[in-house]
Amino acid sequence: MMIGAVWNIRGLNKRGKLQCITDFVSENKLDFSFQETKKETFEDSFLNYVNRDFIWNFLPAQGTARGILVGLNSNKFEVLAWQQTRYFVSVMIKNCSEKFVWRFISVYGSAYKEGKADFIQELSSLLENWDGPALVGGDFNLVSN
Repeated sequence: MMIGAVWNIRGLNKRGKLQCITDFVSENKLDFSFQETKKETFEDSFLNYVNRDFIWNFLPAQGTARGILVGLNSNKFEVLAWQQTRYFVSVMIKNCSEKFVWRFISVYGSAYKEGKADFIQELSSLLENWDGPALVGGDFNLVSN
């Protein structure tokens, strides 16, 4: 069994947020965690404080938008490949115990009309040559009429 969370954690620099995230990951025994951060960089000390057993990757924020942080428990998963695009952090993962290979794609879609088509095209490109299981989560910023 795997336990994960996708969390829009705006205000990551605010007092108390780091401890909140650390407690949430620990108390829920998360195996993977994906966050919208609105942060441009992460220090190793910050990431290790959240969970030193996680393998981390992130897509920097651009101004006040985006920013994706992906963490995976290195005791449960082997990372086979990372891929970053303008709107995604994608990771191909192998579960250590079952040798099950799957893909997680963490998204942060454009909040503006002019970026919507690019967002959909990138997602299509990421999935067009993948025939295995995939989990896509995050902030799509899409509304259907």
